[in-house]
Amino acid sequence: MDMRTKLVFALVSVALGSMLALGAMTYRDARRLLTAETVEQLDGLADAKKETLEVLISGWQDRVSLIASRTQLRMSLRDYQATGRPTSLTRIRGILSDALRPVGSIVSLVVYDSQGRSVAVVERDPTTAHSPPDLSVLPDPDDRVAFVGTTFSARGEPHVSFAARLSLDDELLGFLLVELRAPEVVAVTSDTAALGESGETLIVGRDESGAARILHPVRHRSADGSEPVQPVGPADPAGLALGGEEGQYREGMIDYRGEPVWVATRYLPDTQWGLVVKFDAEEQRAPILQFRQDLTKLGVSLGAFAILLGVLLGFRFAKPIHELAEVADRIRGGELHARASEAREDEIGLFARTFNQMTEELEQRVTQLHEYQKFFDASRDMLCIAGTDGYFKRVNPAFERTLGWQEEELLSRQFFDFIHPEDVEKTSREIEKLAEGIPTISFENRYRCADGSFKHLLWTSHPEPETGLLYAIARDVTELKELRARS
Repeated sequence: MDMRTKLVFALVSVALGSMLALGAMTYRDARRLLTAETVEQLDGLADAKKETLEVLISGWQDRVSLIASRTQLRMSLRDYQATGRPTSLTRIRGILSDALRPVGSIVSLVVYDSQGRSVAVVERDPTTAHSPPDLSVLPDPDDRVAFVGTTFSARGEPHVSFAARLSLDDELLGFLLVELRAPEVVAVTSDTAALGESGETLIVGRDESGAARILHPVRHRSADGSEPVQPVGPADPAGLALGGEEGQYREGMIDYRGEPVWVATRYLPDTQWGLVVKFDAEEQRAPILQFRQDLTKLGVSLGAFAILLGVLLGFRFAKPIHELAEVADRIRGGELHARASEAREDEIGLFARTFNQMTEELEQRVTQLHEYQKFFDASRDMLCIAGTDGYFKRVNPAFERTLGWQEEELLSRQFFDFIHPEDVEKTSREIEKLAEGIPTISFENRYRCADGSFKHLLWTSHPEPETGLLYAIARDVTELKELRARS
C-alpha cells in the first residue's frame, strides 16, 4: 500500500471516526438534556398547579371560617339549644340565608348541634333539597376548618364540603357545614398551555362512596364520547398521587387510556386530593428519535462525502480536513457557534456546508435546553436552592425585586440573618424537618427587606437529604394578609 493510499485511508478513517464520535456524543447529551428539560417542565407545571389549588383551597377555608365566626349565629345556636325557642331557630336560618345570598359559590349551609344532629339547613336551590348529610369528619379544636368530602351535582360538577366548629366562651355548641361549588377545579385542569398535544392535568379525589374519581372532564375522551373517571390500576399515576406520592415518573406509568406517560405527581393534604401532570411518553420521545434520525442521515451523508473526497483528492484535502476537525473539536468543547469555512466551491465546501447545517441544528437544540433557565430568571415567584447549612446557594431575580437585597448579599450571609427574630426558631425547626427529608408544603415566615421592612413569605420546599440541598419556592403574601386583616 503506497503512502498516498495510506494517507487517504488515514484521512477517511479520521473523518469518519470524528463524525461518529461527535454524533454519538451529541445524541447522548441531547437526549439527556431534552429528557431533563421535560422532567423540569413537568415538575414546574405540577408545582404551579399545586400552588393554584392551595390558594383556591385556602380561599374556601377562609370563606367557611368567616361564616362560622359570626357571633350572632353562635349565640342564637346556644339560645336555641338551651330554650328550644322557635324564634332562635328562625334567627339561625336568617343568618345562614344572609351568608348564602351574596356568595354564588355556596350550595348549602347546615348547622349541627354538638352531637352532630342537624339543626338548620339553608340551600340555594330549594328544588334540589336533600337530607343533611351526616358529619363523618368533625374538626378538632386545633383545626381551623376540616375538609369533609367531595360530591358531584347531577351534571357532574364537583362540590366540596368543609366543616367548622361553633364555639362560644370555650363551649362547643355545634358545627357548621358549608357545601361549595368548585368550578375552579375544572378551570385549573382545562388550561393545557405548555402541555403539548397530549399533556393534561388531573385532579383525583374520593366521592361519597370512597371510590377514587377524577374530579373533572378529561382531555382525551373515549371513542363513544364518554369520559373515564376512575384510575385504572396500580400503574396509573392518579393512584400514586391520591396515595400521597410526590415525584416524577418516566417508566411503567400507564394512564386511564392505557397509554405510557411521563408524569409528575403532587398531594394536597387539606383536601386529600392527588394532582397529576402528564405527557404521553411517545410525544416526548419523538423529538429525541427525530434528532437521532437526523444525526444518522447527516452522518451517512458526511461519511460518503469524506470517502469520496479522500479518494479523489488525497493530499490536497489534508489541510482543509484538519481545519474541519479543529472546528469539530471546538464544538465538542462547547463552542457551538463555531463553523467551518464555506469559501470553497468544490466537494470540501459542500462538506463544510453540510457540517454547518448539522451544527446549527445542534445549536438550536441546545438553545432550547437553556430556555428553562429563562423561566427560572423570569419567574415572579421567588425560586431558590438553599442548604441545610443555612446558606442560599442560588436565588432568582425575584428575590431582589421582592426584598431589595443584592444576590451577593443573600448568598454571602446565612438566611437566618434576614428572618424576623420572632420567626427564627420555627424556621430552624422547619429546616430540621427538611434535613430529615420531610418536604415543606406551606410554611410562612417574615423576611427583612433591604429598607428594613418585613414581608410575609409562603414557602414550599422539597429537600434532597443526600446532598443537603433544599429546592424552594416562596410567594409574597404580605398584601393578602393585610387585606384579610382589614376585612
